[in-house]
Amino acid sequence: MYKIGVSGNIGSGKSELINFISKLGFECISSDYIISKLYENKNTRKLILTRLNLGEKKYKQEIINKLHNEEFNRLLKKTLYPLLYSRKKIISKKHIKHQPIFYEVPLLHEEKLYQDYDVTIFVMADFNKRMQRVLNRGVSKNYFKLMNNKQINENIKKIKSTFTINNNGSILNLRLNAIRLLNQLWEKLFLT
Repeated sequence: MYKIGVSGNIGSGKSELINFISKLGFECISSDYIISKLYENKNTRKLILTRLNLGEKKYKQEIINKLHNEEFNRLLKKTLYPLLYSRKKIISKKHIKHQPIFYEVPLLHEEKLYQDYDVTIFVMADFNKRMQRVLNRGVSKNYFKLMNNKQINENIKKIKSTFTINNNGSILNLRLNAIRLLNQLWEKLFLT
């Protein structure tokens, strides 16, 4: 099984890429999706919020407000990552016969997880384009800037990634670039 990590800064289009690749029939596992499901489960959410010392009421906003605090960030990661990794393992085993498996990993480079993947794909888009996409989702400019500042510079990610896909255009352009990338990926993994 080939493991392919897909990363990108906030608003770059990594989720859009993963959704398109999934529609083409490839197996895809999204960290963001898994985490949202963890919070949807009443028992898991209670466990997470208890460890974070947060109440049920407006917990999402409380988490966002505390993201400036490095101690809280460490506790958040210490709480979420084991749950996330265990879910990924369970899901991966179900897809073990499928080649390859794409993993959406927003903080792949920040958490130095690139060594866990055979190939890494970086979805790149310029700052203003990414910010506009995030604002269109109803997220505040302050949140975008906070999350963007927690991420490594795009040029460093581009250098460390096996492939880079540019996403400054339309969804159609992203999909065409994805098809080109999949052809390159196929050649690298199966024809060399």
